[in-house]
Parts: sequence; C-alpha cells; structure tokens
Amino acid sequence: VDPASLRGKPVLLAATGGGQRHSLMIEHQLRPLFGFFEAFTLPTAVYAVDTDFADGTLVSEAIISRAAQAIGEAERLIASRPLLHVAAE
Repeated sequence: VDPASLRGKPVLLAATGGGQRHSLMIEHQLRPLFGFFEAFTLPTAVYAVDTDFADGTLVSEAIISRAAQAIGEAERLIASRPLLHVAAE
C-alpha cells in the first residue's frame, strides 16, 4: 500500500479475535498503523469475539450498539466533508 493512499481518509477500526484479552490490539496495533498512513481513524472502534456471533450473525447487543455508534460517527464525518472531485483515470 502506498503510504499516501490513505492520507486523510476516514477509517472505522474493527476486528475479531479469539478472546476479550485481545481487544486492545485495535488501540495498540491498528490505530498506530493507520496513523502511519495518516488516515483519520474514528474514535469508536469495534471488537468482537466468537461468542458475539451465532451461525455467522452478530448477536451481541453490546457489539451491535457499539457498531451503530461507530457507523454514526462515520456518517457525520462523511456528511460534513466537502465532496472531492477526482479526475477519471
């Protein structure tokens, strides 16, 4: 990935893992990684484990609520940004 390709782009951090103890991986690994790329990471991140799913469907009300919060942040950010005109390649 070209380091400049994500500059200023909004990024919603989300991950799944094997247990709750890995939830800080988002803050200690992903957020700094996207900081290197100068992306704009949203304040709310979403982390889920296998017990948050049933038959491949997210069923945890807490995680669904957190995801809705993060999506709301993304919607407000995107709505507040002026449209960028990109030349067709």
